[in-house]
Amino acid sequence: MLKLERLTASVLAAATAFVAGCTSPVGPQDPGVDVAPHWQTLAPTPTNADLIVSHDDAQVLQKWWSHFHDPALDALVREAISGNKSLAIARARVKEARAARVQAQSALVPEVNAVVSSERGNRGLLTNDKSVTVNQVALSAAWELDLFGRNQARTAQATAILQSTEASEQAVRVALLAEVARTYFELRNLDRQIELTESNLETQQRTLKLVEAQQRGALVSNFDVQRAAAQTSTTESRVPSLRAARDAAANRLSALIGRTPGNLQEVAAAPQPPLDGRIVVSAPASVIATRPDVRVAERRFAASISARKAAVAELFPNISLTALFGVQDATPFSSTPWGIGIGLVQPVLNFGRIRSQIDAADARQTQAFLAYQQAVLDALEDMESAISAYLNEQSRNASLAAGVAQNRRAAELARAQYRFGYVGLLDVLVAERDLLDAESRRATSDASLRTNLVRIFAAAGGGWEVEEEAH
Repeated sequence: MLKLERLTASVLAAATAFVAGCTSPVGPQDPGVDVAPHWQTLAPTPTNADLIVSHDDAQVLQKWWSHFHDPALDALVREAISGNKSLAIARARVKEARAARVQAQSALVPEVNAVVSSERGNRGLLTNDKSVTVNQVALSAAWELDLFGRNQARTAQATAILQSTEASEQAVRVALLAEVARTYFELRNLDRQIELTESNLETQQRTLKLVEAQQRGALVSNFDVQRAAAQTSTTESRVPSLRAARDAAANRLSALIGRTPGNLQEVAAAPQPPLDGRIVVSAPASVIATRPDVRVAERRFAASISARKAAVAELFPNISLTALFGVQDATPFSSTPWGIGIGLVQPVLNFGRIRSQIDAADARQTQAFLAYQQAVLDALEDMESAISAYLNEQSRNASLAAGVAQNRRAAELARAQYRFGYVGLLDVLVAERDLLDAESRRATSDASLRTNLVRIFAAAGGGWEVEEEAH
């Protein structure tokens, strides 16, 4: 019995060392895509290009929402990480993949089972035609030697799948936090749109009262009154649709952070801090290495390589060791059955089953490699487009700001000159309408600057490494 225990301990020690040396996944894979050293959108140095500076050694900003210095946004991010259901599902998938890897690793070590049985009966001549009791305790062990690496490849595949699932969870987090920020800025924009519309509505109502007073003094006709009233009604009609859109954004934000829709009114209580428009971005190679969705594709490709190795290993023999040791007691005798054996199974005729599995593994590997390349291209496209959108929106925002100031001055002059009869009512109405449109476009552009910044941060892969900080 002591010899068996020593033998079992030696086998388990050897198996542990073998597993530690043979279960590492396939290393990082080259996508085979030519990645430029710098962002092409920044190369021509367009207007406001100094707003975005690219450094080769710059790190991707993970806690990027702090760039906006907005406590309300910070609170929403923390709540989203702890309460979002899609993120919780992604975490559960990681646990599932981790369990699958443990299951794959178990094939690399011996399987030991304990058997305990007790039986009473008459076996005829074997028991001298008498009833006897047979008690048995035994240990059985089986170990597939895996000389040709089939189980090692399956374990490496499971490890790569686990890593891809972890990266998928990180990608969900990046997308979630970006959507939370975008929805929040949309909500703040709608609040601003409602405020501007109601403010302009008050101005138009004062204009309407002035026209009505002039009508009573027979200075203007009823036509002028109706025209002023029509514009007032048109402006007033914009408020309900804006409020509906605002409620939809608030409900969406509630769902993202895990709250019941309808109780998010406190979010827009404080004014938004001024936007810091200058940022530093990482080089393309750093972004490719950081983005979780690219890592998902790369790890899936690595898993497909291991899967093909496992399929090829099916062509070779399956060699297994077995062992048994037990104690058997049967009145009036007892015994100690034991045995050690080796088995070999070599595929001989399977009508192309193994070859077809290898061909399928080849095809899946090709698909995974192409998906990996596409993920890299999509990441580069995403960042280039995000940078371009932000820089061009900066130029547009400056023009809109000038337009608001000019329209505001024009509206003031039109109202003053109308009182003295220098211009007609139509000039006042057009000036007020143009002012409202200009302010609305400026507010939308202000929100777009923030959402475009969010797009840059998300395109760089920021936000996946912040779970510990956010809780």
